[in-house]
Amino acid sequence: MTDWWAERRQNEQLENLQSEMSYARQEASSLRSQLSRIQGSLQSRVDNLSRAFDAFVELSDLRHETAGFVHAADLRRYATRVLTAMASSTELPTAGAPVPQYWLDPAVAALISLHASTPDEEAVSTAMKLDQRRTSIFLALALAALGQRHQVRTEWLDVAFGVPAADGELTRAQRVLWTTAARGGFGPEGLELVVERLQSVASSDAWLTRLETRGSAAPRPSGTRLKATQVQDEAWTRLSRVRDAVESIAGNTAAREPDPALSYPEERKSDRTPDDAKSSRRDADAEPDQNSAAAILRLLISEGSEPERETLARIAVLRAQVTGTPESEARTLDDPAGTVDALLTEDLGLSAEPHLSATALRVVGPLVLPAVEELAQVAEQPGPAQVSIENGKHTVTIRPDGPDQLELSKATTSLTAAAGVATTGQRAMPLGLLIGGAVVAIGLGMLLHWFWIVVGLVVMGFGLNSYVSLRRALTADRNRAAGEVTNLNDRCTTTATALKTYLDNTDSRLTAITTDLTTIRQHLAA
Repeated sequence: MTDWWAERRQNEQLENLQSEMSYARQEASSLRSQLSRIQGSLQSRVDNLSRAFDAFVELSDLRHETAGFVHAADLRRYATRVLTAMASSTELPTAGAPVPQYWLDPAVAALISLHASTPDEEAVSTAMKLDQRRTSIFLALALAALGQRHQVRTEWLDVAFGVPAADGELTRAQRVLWTTAARGGFGPEGLELVVERLQSVASSDAWLTRLETRGSAAPRPSGTRLKATQVQDEAWTRLSRVRDAVESIAGNTAAREPDPALSYPEERKSDRTPDDAKSSRRDADAEPDQNSAAAILRLLISEGSEPERETLARIAVLRAQVTGTPESEARTLDDPAGTVDALLTEDLGLSAEPHLSATALRVVGPLVLPAVEELAQVAEQPGPAQVSIENGKHTVTIRPDGPDQLELSKATTSLTAAAGVATTGQRAMPLGLLIGGAVVAIGLGMLLHWFWIVVGLVVMGFGLNSYVSLRRALTADRNRAAGEVTNLNDRCTTTATALKTYLDNTDSRLTAITTDLTTIRQHLAA
């Protein structure tokens, strides 16, 4: 007894130890996992700090290189203050020392003269000779953002926008020039130039479907749709959706005036207190939307002169590494903005941006019009003089005045002829059981034993039940056939009525299609 109790105690202690060891293993596994994450996180932080430190060191070295471009840096700050002063209608700042061979110096002088309506052609010419593309972008976007779109010259926009790549990929600068033109920044001639450039690389496919997604079709009169006219009906519905989309875009009157959001941001000086100085400076330095004219102007100014451009670009990347922001935020004018097709598709769906939608419609108008013409031709196809209804092996011809009676009669006869008629095989079983049961009950029951009478009656019962089931099946078959006949007659009547209605409404349908097509043509050719 004592040995048994000692052994049991030992077993219990062993089980407790196993449980504790299992728990310890789980804890150790959990600790190893946490330690691995901590080590990975620490390693990542160390790597980030190391990269940031290296970037900071390189940044410090590069800042020494920019010491020789003090006047150029002053000029960039001066250009920014000039734009802000013009936007807020305040006094222009005092110009600093001239910077030879830097396009921004004469470009700012040209902008000041243009804004004052006293163009300095010599300053314009000098800036163009130094950097024609950047000067064109600067003057075009600055005048547009300052509400001086009548001063923007088409030749500047021609150079600024350039020729889109063969694959349709646009740069950030081209996209902003596009959106600025769409918002009324360059006037009608400037918008026409941008539209022509976009049309030269836009594809001619799928614009009909993309327009359809923007519109909705008016409800059609209720009734049976004919399979024979399904193609025409679908084409008419699509045409209606396209018309609705075109009208919703072209009919938005907000797109007829320049977009107020195009204006260059003003520096807010009202209600400023000394305690708010720091936050005010942060507001003034805040970056505008990257797809705005103001953002491109700031990017253009911050690029620097030709000798320092690469250094400043590297400084922007290093600053992003030091601050922990993505390096992709160190933007350039030539960053990809997307393909023309993708951007047009995006603009067509922007109901909240009427200027962009209207311009996109103007670009794709000539491209989508042939597809609209084909769609109208399909919708205008004449309705059939007769249609047919398939019913098993029989076909019934339907005319506006009703079905062909001979074909309907043949189809009806084929449905009812064999319905509810029992075959010889179906009758054989119940009759055989009844006769066989009677023979057993009478013959064997009378001659041998009364038990056979019971057996015979049971067999006759099965025969009677089989006969009743057969009668019910025949009745159900006759009812089914009668229902199919009724359904066939209803289908014939309904189809004949729908065909007559469709043919009677031919004139009104063609008039509606012509109206849809004319409306679409007017808007797309405008």
